[in-house]
Amino acid sequence: MIRTVLPIDRLMAVVREGGSVKTGMDVYDRTGVLLLAGDVLVDQIRTLEGISRSGVRRIPMARGGGLFDRSGRTIDHPDALDLDPGAADGSSESARTSDLGARLREIKEIRQHATRVVSQARDCLKAALAQIRKEKGQFDVDAVRTQVKNMVSLSLEVGHPGAYVGRDLFCFDNYLYLHAVNVCATGTVVAHRFNAGFSSAVEAALWSQPSPDGLSGRFSYYLPADLDDISLGLFLFDIGKALVPQSLLEKSTALTREERNLVRRHAYEFGPRILEANHLTHPVLANMVGLHHAPIFEGEKGGYPGNHPAAEIPLYVKICKLMDIYDAMVSRTSYRDARNPPAAATELFRTYVKKDDMLQFLLHAFVKSIGLYPAGSIVYLKNGQMAYVLEEKGPIVIPFTDARGDRLASPAEPFDTTTRNDLFQVDADRSIQTPKEVFDRLPEFIKTMTPPM
Repeated sequence: MIRTVLPIDRLMAVVREGGSVKTGMDVYDRTGVLLLAGDVLVDQIRTLEGISRSGVRRIPMARGGGLFDRSGRTIDHPDALDLDPGAADGSSESARTSDLGARLREIKEIRQHATRVVSQARDCLKAALAQIRKEKGQFDVDAVRTQVKNMVSLSLEVGHPGAYVGRDLFCFDNYLYLHAVNVCATGTVVAHRFNAGFSSAVEAALWSQPSPDGLSGRFSYYLPADLDDISLGLFLFDIGKALVPQSLLEKSTALTREERNLVRRHAYEFGPRILEANHLTHPVLANMVGLHHAPIFEGEKGGYPGNHPAAEIPLYVKICKLMDIYDAMVSRTSYRDARNPPAAATELFRTYVKKDDMLQFLLHAFVKSIGLYPAGSIVYLKNGQMAYVLEEKGPIVIPFTDARGDRLASPAEPFDTTTRNDLFQVDADRSIQTPKEVFDRLPEFIKTMTPPM
């Protein structure tokens, strides 16, 4: 029986200090591949590093397993997550509390891991843009590919990594770099979800009977290599802004016509020039960089360049444009306050819904990927309280006002709305448009985006 679950970082710390680890039970990855036999005593860090690279972040520990120091003495692990409800009083409320505590610790672990990956990707892009400015358009492509690979792994592991990373709602420092990271992360999830859903729909239409050999996945709109190229494009789509004067990118007042035209050149002139300088000739990258502001349905106004029929714009470019718009809406920029994610998602959906069938598939993949109440949202509960969403699943929320809307005198405990009565459910009929509207009532952890878990 599983008794506890430990973060793999904890196990790695023990081994680095000369200790050893035994899990007491076999550890598998998501595909069922055995990563570690339960009776193996691990005293080499590379074993745990290999498990970590496979995407496993929490290690189950059973009776017979444990952590041991360099002398072989057992190490207590108070940071373990107790998964045995019987260890409490056996009541359903105690079990729910234990489950919530375990999930909150898991959220904290995911948040820490996601923050590391996102920070590394942000810094990599920042360095790449600096190189472009200094080296006549050239940058370290291999370094970028490595960071994109890490972002893809994170995205497919946690579903929507941006939901677990603190987003500063009131400052736009590093916006250009974090914007690219967010578009890559969210767009990757949407692309994979779209690919799975649309491919299944095509399979159902083509083959009304099950495959005689029992195999599934006979059709895939995008192959794995295609999806990798799409993620790279989602990271580099705005790279042409490296050749736009920084003063224009950070300008808080309206651009003149000449300034606007110069900024627009990042897509159809500067970006392609940078790709050419680095011998990046793949059409996915060229289309993503050059067309991500183009109209994506017939009759859409304001897109550029406007000489490409919407029907000829690849779907992956449409994903890029949608994620570009969404992330700009929920981020603080030099000229606009951050929108509340549910309001932004609703507006984006209403703007593009029912324009064409394929765009409809993309929109549904987007909504399913981010959820109704993404982490970082601010919602009303039916009792009148305002709450911050820690995780969309549930959702799990932390109230920060009373029923009258006044700020709570002391921090409230987070809870899963699915375990509470109707008064503590999200009120879908009430919403705020921007976090700035309730700035004076927000607790410090929301302002600094470091939730106290």
